[in-house]
Amino acid sequence: MSSPPDPAAFRAQFPVLDRVSYLNAGTEGPLPRAAADVVHQRIDLEVDGGRCGRQYFEETISLRDRARAGYAAVLGAQPSEVALTGSTTDGVNTVIGGLDLRPGDEIVTSDQEHPGLLAPLARARRRHGVEIRVAPFAELAGAVSASTRLIACSHVSWVGGEVADVPALVATGVPVLLDAAQSLGAVPVDVHALGCDFYAGSGQKWLCGPEGSGALYVRPDRLEELLVPWPGYSSLADAHDALDSEWAEGTARLDHGFPAGLRSAWALASLGVLEAAGWDWVHNRAAGLAGWLSDRLTERGLTVRPRGRSTLVSWAAADAEAEVARLSEEGVVVRSIPSLGLVRVSVGAWSSEEELVRLVELVAPG
Repeated sequence: MSSPPDPAAFRAQFPVLDRVSYLNAGTEGPLPRAAADVVHQRIDLEVDGGRCGRQYFEETISLRDRARAGYAAVLGAQPSEVALTGSTTDGVNTVIGGLDLRPGDEIVTSDQEHPGLLAPLARARRRHGVEIRVAPFAELAGAVSASTRLIACSHVSWVGGEVADVPALVATGVPVLLDAAQSLGAVPVDVHALGCDFYAGSGQKWLCGPEGSGALYVRPDRLEELLVPWPGYSSLADAHDALDSEWAEGTARLDHGFPAGLRSAWALASLGVLEAAGWDWVHNRAAGLAGWLSDRLTERGLTVRPRGRSTLVSWAAADAEAEVARLSEEGVVVRSIPSLGLVRVSVGAWSSEEELVRLVELVAPG
């Protein structure tokens, strides 16, 4: 058994951490130096060699296939079960836009969802006459009715890090779509063990990949239930007979657009950094540090939002935006959720004990 990585050496792979205390991976993850190097190399290749020719396209497709396999490994899925998207919301839209929704159908969601999930639900209500039932995050399973066509909610709440009771949701027998924006890369994920039907995640957050990257898992027996919302070249089994072609095999038919080589290369490099450290170590260290921070803030009298074993910690502030600005002046990058009066911290395996101790002193001096 290999020994766990040295936390300081792992942290040193993220140059931004030399300058600031970066605690906002729930929005955008820190960029590893290895990924930056790959991006520069890829740009040089495209500048010097041009974006043309058989070799270029074969390499681009190879990168796409490797990226799909990389996301599949983090999801606990097979590559054939994964589509490449541009964001969590892209995946959510693929599912909600792909279902044959009708008036009278109901979708159950929670009171802690991000606009990236709520906006597609709002469109389904306007376009298809679907009823949207909103229930407390911890009580979703009990809100399911005979009319419920889909449960759509976060695996980990973006508000404060609560973790959904997925077994209870799956036990309802209703298809489950999980928004994985704050879970993929942040907490252990095995979509087969979870038993969910759809799992939509981002690449730029906890996987430290580029903006405009993400992945969608679709359980194989659900794939044929989905229309292809935006068909294109790669959606087809035979692009040379596009009007009469069947759909491509597997969930790849739901891919979003042409697979940009730069995006795939960056995603693979960042995944490589995290995989080299070991996903168990990455997950356990991040969750352990976040739990420590939550306990210290609670001990010092702050009102910390309910949370599970996750990487987010949020607390109430009289003026959340002003507090974020004040912390920024101290070299600490966090975010606010103004509508709820919260300051939110994202703790990664790259975080250090020292910066969390300093954060506690800044926001809740003893």
